[in-house]
Amino acid sequence: MTGENWLAGWAREFAELRARRIESWVGVEWALREDVAGSGPQFHDPKVPCLQLWGLQAVLDDGGLFSVCTYDHETLCGLWRNRHPEFEAKLQNSRMWDEHGGGTRWRVLSELPAGEVEQVTCFADEGVLAEVLLEVGGRPLLLMAGELYETWTDELDFHRLDESVLAFTDPAAAGRIPWTTPRQGLRVV
Repeated sequence: MTGENWLAGWAREFAELRARRIESWVGVEWALREDVAGSGPQFHDPKVPCLQLWGLQAVLDDGGLFSVCTYDHETLCGLWRNRHPEFEAKLQNSRMWDEHGGGTRWRVLSELPAGEVEQVTCFADEGVLAEVLLEVGGRPLLLMAGELYETWTDELDFHRLDESVLAFTDPAAAGRIPWTTPRQGLRVV
């Protein structure tokens, strides 16, 4: 199977969400900063317009789950739907993540939109599924393969096509971020 066939197949899987109803979202969030002034990991910063996630799940109205994570492709990462029962079980097991502690936490992602999925648009870049733009209950949600790196000065560098799932409820905010690799060349799959 060629890279284009893989991309088309993964885009079709995301398109399966169209006309489905999302009741809620859960996920495992990565800390933005490991330790802030000795008070432990920081998960929120008003300057960061997205969530940084190890993975997330849409809980569907029929009781089904739609799990999203990243995959490695050579030196880059892209988004994909993970159907492995072990992954889905890990995302549902809040106690496991609480015990893991430190830089991750499991939680209900109430800030992400719920309702009927009206639109799904998938974008490729550099041979990977880079972004998925959803319209859920009349609200946008942009999922992107990327990661935030803490610098020595406690600033954050925004990297695209990296190991985490970034979730933006304001997709325009992704266009205002100073990405370390340019956000250009996106094409609809």
